[in-house]
Amino acid sequence: MVIALSGCTSKAPDRSDDGLILTSGSYTLPIRKACVSEIALDHDDASRPMVMVALVQSSECSGELKEFTNTHVGDPMAIRFGDEKQGMTLDSNMLGATDAPFIVQVESDEQGQAIVDYYR
Repeated sequence: MVIALSGCTSKAPDRSDDGLILTSGSYTLPIRKACVSEIALDHDDASRPMVMVALVQSSECSGELKEFTNTHVGDPMAIRFGDEKQGMTLDSNMLGATDAPFIVQVESDEQGQAIVDYYR
C-alpha cells in the first residue's frame, strides 16, 4: 500500500519516455505501460482526435489514479505526453470514474497515434 501511495505524492523526473503524465502543481502521476489494458485513437462528434485509455483494475493502476485524483480534487490538473504539453486536455469526467476509460483530447491524429504506439 505504501508503494501505491508514494507515486501520488512524489515528483517524477521529466523524461520524454514517460508516456502520459498527469500533473497537479508539483505532483505527477505517470501512466505506466503495464497499467494500460486498452488504448485507441478515436474522434469525438466534432471529428477532433482523442485517445481513449482504459486502465488495469488494480490498486497499482486504477487505484493510483483514483488516489491521485481524490487527493487533488479542486486543484488544476493537466496531462502531457512525455515532454509534450501543447494541445492536450484531460476529460474532466475521468475524475472519480477510474473503472471506465478516460479520454485525452489531442491536437492531431499524429500525436494521438504516437501515444497509442507508445503503449502498444
